[in-house]
Amino acid sequence: MQFNRMAAVKSSVFLAFVMMLGVTGCDRSPTESTKNHGAGQVVPDSEKPVLRFKEPSFHFNPVREGEEVTHSFAFTNTGKSDLLISYASASCGCTVPEWPKEPIPPGESGVIKATFNTEGKQGKQNKKIVITANTKPELTEVTIEGEVLPKQETN
Repeated sequence: MQFNRMAAVKSSVFLAFVMMLGVTGCDRSPTESTKNHGAGQVVPDSEKPVLRFKEPSFHFNPVREGEEVTHSFAFTNTGKSDLLISYASASCGCTVPEWPKEPIPPGESGVIKATFNTEGKQGKQNKKIVITANTKPELTEVTIEGEVLPKQETN
């Protein structure tokens, strides 16, 4: 009798695992080579937007701790379809990116603005901003780098 109960428990656990696998196995990853855009439109890699930055790295002059450094990274969509930036994130909470939320048509330009707060930071700094878009590759990086000097002592 105990054997049948163990077999029933094992069968139930296995069935739950298979059902969970079936539900999660259908999840389509955003890193596929082609993606659905809008009303079921599939864009092949050769037709995808291309995110080209005029200046992918910005080097700032030395600043004092506590100052903010802001830079606008200008870009152009040199691809063949609308560029959709879904997200931009920084390597730490001290850097805040802002990006266009509307589609950027082929040949058009835009900017990603990044603000680096130097409070609590000293020495050489290198902050990365990672942009997630419907491009190939899906991730693009830009950087802000420079030196943060200690706060000036006041008497």
